Parts: sequence; C-alpha cells; structure tokens
Amino acid sequence: MPINKKSKLLIGITMGDPCGIGPEIIARAVASASLKREANYLIIGNQEVFEHTIKSLKIPLRYKTISGDSDIEGVASPLSLLSAEYFNPDLIKKRGPTKEGGELSFQWIKKGIHLALQNKINALATAPICKEAIHMAGHNYPGHTEILCDLSGVKRVVMLMVGGALRVAFVTTHIALKEIPHSITVKNVLETITISNNYLKKYFTIKKPRIAVCGVNPHAGEEGIFGNEEEKIIAPAVKKAKNLGILCDGPVSADTVFYKALKGMYDLVISMYHDQGAIPLKLHAFETGVNITLGIPFIRTSPDHGTAYDIAGKGIANPDSMKEAIKMAIMMAQCGKTNK
Repeated sequence: MPINKKSKLLIGITMGDPCGIGPEIIARAVASASLKREANYLIIGNQEVFEHTIKSLKIPLRYKTISGDSDIEGVASPLSLLSAEYFNPDLIKKRGPTKEGGELSFQWIKKGIHLALQNKINALATAPICKEAIHMAGHNYPGHTEILCDLSGVKRVVMLMVGGALRVAFVTTHIALKEIPHSITVKNVLETITISNNYLKKYFTIKKPRIAVCGVNPHAGEEGIFGNEEEKIIAPAVKKAKNLGILCDGPVSADTVFYKALKGMYDLVISMYHDQGAIPLKLHAFETGVNITLGIPFIRTSPDHGTAYDIAGKGIANPDSMKEAIKMAIMMAQCGKTNK
C-alpha cells in the first residue's frame, strides 16, 4: 500500500557500514531540531549497532522498532528503526572493512531500494559504505551508484553532486583514467545532459536550466591540438541537446567552467570524469556536499564522503553532509509531489 500523500514525508535512511561513521552521523542528524520538524524517518540498519552508537556517544534519541515491511504502512512515529539482521557488536571495534559489515551494508541498501520502489518511503538517503567491505562480501560493485542502477532495473543513471553554489553531473564515474576516452560517447554525453536537465526542472524547480558541458582534454582540446574527443563526441552531443531545446554550452574548458558556475552563469556543469568534477566541488563544499542518483524511479541522496574508519566512534565525525543529504531528499520529495 502506498504511503498517504497527505501525511508527513517518510525518509528512509540506510545505516551504511556498521564499523564506520554512518550510525553516528545518522544519529546526530535525526536528533537535530530542524530535521525533526521536516519529516519522519525510518532507519534501515541494525538495532544493536544503533544502540551502541547512541549510548556510547550519549545522543538522546527515542525511536520505535519495526520488525517487518508490514509495520511501515502508515507509520507516524518521528523516528523508527527497521532492524532484522544480526551483527556481532564486537566487530564494531575493528573500525575497518569486514565481510560481515559489507554484507549488511549491501542488504540494507537492497532493502531501502525495495521500500522506495514499493512507494513505502518518499525518498532514500544512504550513509557511507566501504567498497572493499562490499567486495569482501562477494558483491562486485564499484559503489552505491552502480548498486542503485542494477537493483532498480534501469539502464542508465547519472551521478549528481551538489554543494554550495555548485551542481556537477558526471558522464563517467568510478572507472580508471585510461578507460575514460573509450567510455565517452555521443550517446552517453547526450543522456547525461537530458537526464540532468529533466531532473533540474522537476526536483529543483529550475524552468530552463543553463548547462555547461566540460571538455575532456586541457583547454577543451584547443581546436584539436590536445585531442579530438571534443570535436568528434562532445560538440555533436551538445548540438543534439540544443536541438531538443536544452540550454547548454560546450565543450567548455574545465579549468574555467567551475569559476563561471560559481559566478552564476550556469545551473549545472557536466563533467566527463570523476575527479574533473569532484575536486572543485569538494574544494568548494567538502563538509556539506551531497551525492544524488538521477535516472532511478525514486529519490536517493547521500553524504559526499566515505566511512572514515579512523574517526568512527570518537564522537568527532561531522554530520553536516548527512544533514544536507536528508534535507535534499526532503526538498526533492516536496518538489516531486508539486510537479507531478
């Protein structure tokens, strides 16, 4: 049964790696007064881990325990915890990648995707996972984005990072640099532009998004001196996008485009590869960046950082990025309802 559209938003939050900072930043985020007013929250994780976290860090939280999907119907509790899987609390002390932690991380993501696809939650925010732990558990995905794509049953997703005044979408994500020239195609660039354009209009209430498309080579190839990807791939994709009525420029040199975006010339920058876009965004908004997955049939956000095993459990992890991820999920869910 779908959630009542007139009721308070219900945001699902996966706990991430139980040995990392995920449980801590979730607890601190949902304990904040501003987030309590905005929505109800369903944490998808493990009760022993969560109890250990809030007791050891003295975070005062009251929550309702839910044992199965059927209990989620019409849930009105401000904070609930869906906990089913066993996890040995002693493993938390390792503060590093474990097979057990990787398996639970994966199962919690899988459960969150299932609930979102069943329309039992309005949006999904995911705490950080460890790729090594996921691989130790036998799940060979490069990261969250690829898991979401596969388990949601879609062919193409786009990773969007948002932080401060920057929005950056990526044509390629977690691949080696040597693979990038072979992975950038007219089709992939055009799909990234069109998917991003549609989401900006629907979830960010930008009627006519202004999009800049990066070149892949220095100075956007300098008229073919440094490579021909701009001429053969990126420029044709931009032309096709313009023919569809999308406001986009490119290829634009990556060493100037982010400055222009920060000055308000563009609503979004399309980056050709991970570090090209992630470095300027994290430099600009390292502690408040949010990762959003576009192209799946539900809203998904996450903090723009990792598990931080080295500081986990010490009470010093900054929850701001987790807070921003939850706020972004709420904002997008509200906009999505309005623009249906």
